[in-house]
Amino acid sequence: MPNIQRLPATLTLATLALLSACTTTTTADSPGAGASLTQTQSDGPSRWELVRWQQADGTLRELPQGDNGQPVIFEFNSGIDAAQGTVSGNSGCNRFTGSYGKTSTGIRFDRIAGTRMACPGERMGFESALLRAMQSPFTTVASQPSATPQGRQIIWKTAEGDLLQFAEREGVGRRGAKIDAASGVEKIVYIDSQRVECTGVGRMQCYRWRESEDAAWQLWYGPIEGLDFESGVAYKLRVREYRVPNPPADASSIRWQLLKVEERRRGG
Repeated sequence: MPNIQRLPATLTLATLALLSACTTTTTADSPGAGASLTQTQSDGPSRWELVRWQQADGTLRELPQGDNGQPVIFEFNSGIDAAQGTVSGNSGCNRFTGSYGKTSTGIRFDRIAGTRMACPGERMGFESALLRAMQSPFTTVASQPSATPQGRQIIWKTAEGDLLQFAEREGVGRRGAKIDAASGVEKIVYIDSQRVECTGVGRMQCYRWRESEDAAWQLWYGPIEGLDFESGVAYKLRVREYRVPNPPADASSIRWQLLKVEERRRGG
């Protein structure tokens, strides 16, 4: 297992990536007690931007931006150090959703599904390469804690030997966008025991939810931040609902954050 490097704040991003390239690459397929980033927030949602992609031959891959300037973003519902959770974001052209889990050497991504918008060829090529890389576990080769001018950063090595450097960002949706906590509204929602296939711009898995036990089911297309959903278990949840300013065109303008699991039961 590679050692996690604690890097001083004076190191540049290029130096950070260069040091990472010297780390031995290994992979793992099962969750484990991977190293922490010694972060200041130990749980809850976190948002990370891909800021550098160094290919195995040392060349840099150009990073795309969306039509409204959106960068490549990964949003982890339970934080990057959680044992498991759901992940969503912008993969260069489309929105994606799936799950993630810690491994003994880094992180893995599972059941990744995305929308199917057409974009210019270079963005589609980038997205295909990123989603292909996410099919195998990433190895953590370097990290930088929050107590530095640049903030928290992490470098993962792909199975092909590329180095992906991410930096933590605030907010959801577009880069720098923030939500007003005071604008959130608490509500009770009932979640069905099984997710179902649904279609946004592309095929994906959706929650079925309703506001009362005798109401009709509706589809929820986004994640429920903080919920460790177990198939076969129905939930009664207390959530805080936020309006997201300036969401991407193919993403929801509403965000749910779990406050409390009021009830869980097996079956429907």
